[in-house]
Amino acid sequence: MLGLRTEEAKTMREEGSRQTLMGTAPLQHLAEHPVIPAIRQAAEIDEAASCGARLVFFLTGSIYDVRDVVQRAAAHGQQVFCHVDLVQGIGKDPVGMKWLAREIGVRGILTTRSSLIRAAKDEGLIAVQRLFVLDSESLRTGLSVVASSQPDAVEILPALVLPNIIHRLPVDEISPFIAGGLVESVSEVEAVLATGALGVSTSKRELWRYARA
Repeated sequence: MLGLRTEEAKTMREEGSRQTLMGTAPLQHLAEHPVIPAIRQAAEIDEAASCGARLVFFLTGSIYDVRDVVQRAAAHGQQVFCHVDLVQGIGKDPVGMKWLAREIGVRGILTTRSSLIRAAKDEGLIAVQRLFVLDSESLRTGLSVVASSQPDAVEILPALVLPNIIHRLPVDEISPFIAGGLVESVSEVEAVLATGALGVSTSKRELWRYARA
């Protein structure tokens, strides 16, 4: 009985965490402006801001770049999620997550690494786990990893597979989820959003101004 109660309490905490997450400013913003600019240079911050973006994904660069990106974003009232797997110089460990949260001021991280999800959450960061769907096996493996790591949100890649596999996803368990990759048009953005995705990340600047009707 004690084991069951412990598991129930854990589930309630996780559900509460998800509900709290949905109320955070970055994700509230996506309710109206669901396209997330995916940037690679600090100079792109200004254009993302001019498009009304309040949340950006920083995908690549170095520790020097991420500091510059966060400072520029703060001037525009934007919040930055950092792709910690690809940004050079960031320790892929709890100390690296602490540095990002306390010294740099990022709002969240993107990663494929389950070990970084808990470390990021412990530092108060929003942890988004990237799930690459290459075939049926990668989908099964990815869902198993997500179930174990319990990220705050999941990003499914490439985004264009989502309309075709949504019926195979345990939506209640992975929500909120977003998608990214290969999106080139408004019709593709809308097809992805129609699956229930909270947002779509893209580096295609022409889509950054998209807003829900």
